[in-house]
Amino acid sequence: MVHGRERWEVDFGVDALVGKKKRSYFETEKEADDAVAGYEREVKKGGEYWARMSPAKRQSVIGILMDIEAKGQSIQSVWADWQRDKKAATQTIIPQPYEDCVTEWKRRKLAAGKTERYVYHAAVDLMKFGRGQERRNIHEIPADELERYIDSQRIQKRGPQFGQKWGLSTRRTNMSLFSSLWEVAIAKGWATLNIVDRLEPVGKLERQKRIYSNETTLNLMAAAMSNAKTQTVIAPLALGFFGCMRPEEIASEKPKEKGLPVEKWFGWKDIDLEHGLVSVSTDVAKTGDERVIRLQPTAVQWLKLANELGNPLPPVNELRTVNLCCEMIGLDDWIRDGLRKNCATHLRVIYKNDYEVVKDMGNSVRILLRAYAELRVPEAVSLEHWMITPGKVKEYMKSRAWGTVLREAAEKAERKAAAAIEASEKQPKQKASGVAKSGS
Repeated sequence: MVHGRERWEVDFGVDALVGKKKRSYFETEKEADDAVAGYEREVKKGGEYWARMSPAKRQSVIGILMDIEAKGQSIQSVWADWQRDKKAATQTIIPQPYEDCVTEWKRRKLAAGKTERYVYHAAVDLMKFGRGQERRNIHEIPADELERYIDSQRIQKRGPQFGQKWGLSTRRTNMSLFSSLWEVAIAKGWATLNIVDRLEPVGKLERQKRIYSNETTLNLMAAAMSNAKTQTVIAPLALGFFGCMRPEEIASEKPKEKGLPVEKWFGWKDIDLEHGLVSVSTDVAKTGDERVIRLQPTAVQWLKLANELGNPLPPVNELRTVNLCCEMIGLDDWIRDGLRKNCATHLRVIYKNDYEVVKDMGNSVRILLRAYAELRVPEAVSLEHWMITPGKVKEYMKSRAWGTVLREAAEKAERKAAAAIEASEKQPKQKASGVAKSGS
């Protein structure tokens, strides 16, 4: 009797997880019989091994499984790790110094088509970890040593995040780099274990989608027009903000890395101001993205001004000059490929057809929608972007608002300089070494 009504009860015995008997109740005898039959089928699936196992051993197995799951692992992954370690223990390792492994890594990456620039800078990053232990055999380096190195790294790029720990994106990128190095070592028989597999993996990251406000665009173009020095970067800024070109395309990084003649580099010869067209050749463009960009009237106006001012293309000392512009307006947050992102976002309003936008962008509609459509920028804001002409900027530079921007940026720079001096004064002074220094 259950709550005053007759029921059929099935006793399944003691539940190993909770240590209590498991009883279930059914309306009819047939339902109870079906439950018993189902239980017996499960017992058969587990085999007699589990059915005959003692309660204590079952408890032990269940406890171990719960510990494995609590660590975010599975019984299959643990078994695979054991098999790999067992195999590694029986393999013969050919000792190889760390720096020689990096040399082989570079050779393989270049042979696989990676650019010399990428391979050079990536190898520099690899050797930062190997500093002081260049001749140490790679198989002798433990995972916790690499983990401590990654945890100790700080952001070196100037900006509000300077000195902070690596973000998840940077951490994942570097873990992938080190993993590729150890894969080369394993392939050559110099190691049997990829130590990066021992580190906590970084999951999928959602990249924050951002563009500059029209106010920032206006200020940046005003800074570029401020003096003869900053005016030399009007062309690259205009090609990004209003022409959707990639920074590396404007700088001709690809043909420079390949050692192509100057005639193959991007320059004024590729810009048709009369018809408002820019040709991005196969030598300059990202693979498969050669195209002819249709310039909007605003872009034509800026490029005509840049041409009259004698802007060099490819630009010279662009990074340093753009940094001057940013300091002038107090802009610390430089968005990666931000100028092009602005252009792509606001072009959607002009064309009202994403397939037309990608003809100028040089990528797929899928990328366009994923990177820019979710920003949901109001049409009025996008139209205002295309009104930032040289004439409007010149008028703006006469306003009180522009003077306020310059004053606040200067005050901000003074505060940062004072803070840096104060921080340096707090640093403990080094003790004299006892060795006299020459005055030469």
